Amino acid sequence: MRIRGRNLKVTVAGKWFFLAAFISSCFLFWWLPSFLFRFVVQMADPVEDEILATSFFALALFIAGYLLPARATSRQRIPETLTDTCENLAYKATVLLFVPALPVAIVVWHSVAGGVGEMGGHIPGAAQALLYTHLFFGFMFFGAARPEKDGWRRVVIAVLLVTLPRLIISLHGGRFFLAQAVVPAVLISIARGWLRFSAVRIVQIAALALAIIFVPAITRGGADLSGSSGLVDFIAGGSSLRLFQDNQDLNLNGRCPPLFVSITAKTIPYSALGVCVLDDFAGLKNLPATAGRIITDSDPGSFHGTTSGTGSNYLIELYLAGGNLAIFAGSAVFGFSCRRFIGWIGRRSLFSGIWAECLTRALFAPRGELGYVFERIPSLVLASLAVVLLVWLARLLQIDYAGGRRAGTPLLRGAQ
Repeated sequence: MRIRGRNLKVTVAGKWFFLAAFISSCFLFWWLPSFLFRFVVQMADPVEDEILATSFFALALFIAGYLLPARATSRQRIPETLTDTCENLAYKATVLLFVPALPVAIVVWHSVAGGVGEMGGHIPGAAQALLYTHLFFGFMFFGAARPEKDGWRRVVIAVLLVTLPRLIISLHGGRFFLAQAVVPAVLISIARGWLRFSAVRIVQIAALALAIIFVPAITRGGADLSGSSGLVDFIAGGSSLRLFQDNQDLNLNGRCPPLFVSITAKTIPYSALGVCVLDDFAGLKNLPATAGRIITDSDPGSFHGTTSGTGSNYLIELYLAGGNLAIFAGSAVFGFSCRRFIGWIGRRSLFSGIWAECLTRALFAPRGELGYVFERIPSLVLASLAVVLLVWLARLLQIDYAGGRRAGTPLLRGAQ
């Protein structure tokens, strides 16, 4: 009964922590510029009152969906011994992949240090594949780890090895690249009860969040904070509500629904099919025509290139799909899905890293696309199941039928 009560307290803490973080994200990306314009510098706010009201109502419905009663999750159906073996394999893969990931990160950092800051189209495909594979195994291990039983050494090492390459790249790249390594670790730690809340801990997490948001933007040279209005201009430049306001009548003639494209970008080979695509100003061809890319394509002077273009806003995607009604209904569904993810990362699972990554992307949805939250789920789940299948087959091959016991190998011995 004591353990069950503790787990309930941990789940509640994770639930309220994420909700507070999402509200803070909306304030930062949506309302802070308007607050500065209206109450600090006493200037005309370019965002209209109607747009502000729509965003407030969307957040209210997100919260309503998030707070809907959620049925308790069932235990995962993968045997504990198999999970133990996958955990051991994932840790070894994280350590081994760090060896090439670190020099690749240094090379990428050096190549973009004197150029355009956003990381989107400037990392070669092979390098991205290596870094995302490294991240995949790192968070497979993190989700399956049991530091309360096995100690914290491997958990700390795994977090450092996954974070360091992305920290290096983010100094001249996109803030989300670093957040993908740090935020899932924080969310899982809170949901699993590894991090206990205190006033000092809350200040530390807030400082970490601000560093992730502002340090990459400053170090890549895209921010001018000089002068009395430098900070206001810098923050106002990140307002995605104005982007939403200016693109409600975005021309979609001949375009596929951008919300559907962004959600299915990792499961439907649009580039190979040659449908629902457009070209990038930097030379990339046949990219899925998401809302952010269509906006940049319609207004090429707004930013440099499509891959690292104007950004987006999940309100735009929903509005283009069905007006304000789609915004309100979609926000409620979005909130409910995030609540389910929070419940799923609160227990040991090989898939926890997937749901934690979705939650990380959700925190950036006020400045990004809703499809980006869900697009990678099918591929990541299939990849995780493939790892489980390979480990299960390897365990079968280990069986010594003559001796009637498992032979055991250094790689897979951890679960036996």
